[in-house]
Amino acid sequence: MHTSLPPRVVADALWLLTARSRGGQHWLHNATCDIQTVEIAGQSQPVSLLDSSNWQESYVASPRSTWLRYPRQEMLRGASPAKAQAIKLLSCPILGPLSTLFKASKLDQAAIIANHLVSTNLYADWSAGEISKTTDKLLSTYPQRPLMMRNICPQVNPELSASLLATGWQLLPSRMIYLCDPQQASVWKHNHVKQDARLLDHPEVEVLTHDHLQMQDIAVLQQLYRQLFIDKHSYLNPDFTAAFFELCLETQFLEMHALRWQGRLVGVLGIYAHHENGWLTTPLIGYDTSLPKELGLYRRLMALLLKTARDKKLKLHYSSGASQFKRARGGIPQLEYTAIYNRHLSTTTVQSTALFARLLRTFAPAILKKADGI
Repeated sequence: MHTSLPPRVVADALWLLTARSRGGQHWLHNATCDIQTVEIAGQSQPVSLLDSSNWQESYVASPRSTWLRYPRQEMLRGASPAKAQAIKLLSCPILGPLSTLFKASKLDQAAIIANHLVSTNLYADWSAGEISKTTDKLLSTYPQRPLMMRNICPQVNPELSASLLATGWQLLPSRMIYLCDPQQASVWKHNHVKQDARLLDHPEVEVLTHDHLQMQDIAVLQQLYRQLFIDKHSYLNPDFTAAFFELCLETQFLEMHALRWQGRLVGVLGIYAHHENGWLTTPLIGYDTSLPKELGLYRRLMALLLKTARDKKLKLHYSSGASQFKRARGGIPQLEYTAIYNRHLSTTTVQSTALFARLLRTFAPAILKKADGI
């Protein structure tokens, strides 16, 4: 494709054009949402829309999966049959009323703004004027739906967070994330960072850059991701299709890297760099979980991520999970929020959301911090 546009713009445009015509399921097996668009600061952004979600719907498309299904699945993961049964019995009196409240809030039917169906969306720091203008446009287009924006963190987007609050949006706690500035010398003084860097440099496992990967590698790369995030962790994580991997290899929607050991691919890393706001993250990471832990494949991939952020002179958004691992490598814990706007909806919907939000604000921060050992 011959164009003078930046590669990031071209990749995002192709993702959006295809999603508009084929739906979110073209890029994720478990995202049955429709995709429409809204213009923010002169650029088209996706708006994901669900009318209903089933038990397999990824949390990147379904708020119900984010707040209700995923936490329950995390509690059940690794539990013995007896403990799992106890959790199910004890959670019913809590999740039942919460589910009813959630349904009344209509949050699962929200129009989710600038949602690329990845674990961590990175945004420009849009001004209050832009957010106000965008909110008005969305209200006229989706008068029966709440408006939503995922992945809002004041430490990542201070102006955007302030702009949303100034325009009447609410911020609901959603997860604990880890942020790191690899430009700071102190990050590289952590013992684990030093050990990981030496491991990454060891020639036993070869690092392949984006240009070394080919279309015939897609099936293996997809399986490496699924082994970690779908098979080991949760089917509610984004289940990327082969078409998504093809998009990444063709356009660098995600900049792909891989690990090769004994002639075969054993690890994959997909990097999303947002130079405009100065952050980098990885929505896609995986490795062969059947191989010996002594190979340190996850450590190598995370060392590569940290090194890439330093080389690109960007801050690193470690996303969520693996809390002790990330804190030992310079990750600073911060609460991340989901922004909600629903002033245009019925009194019942607004009150249900307010009660749900009150419960989240009261209990979620402490639960998230305890879960992450903070």
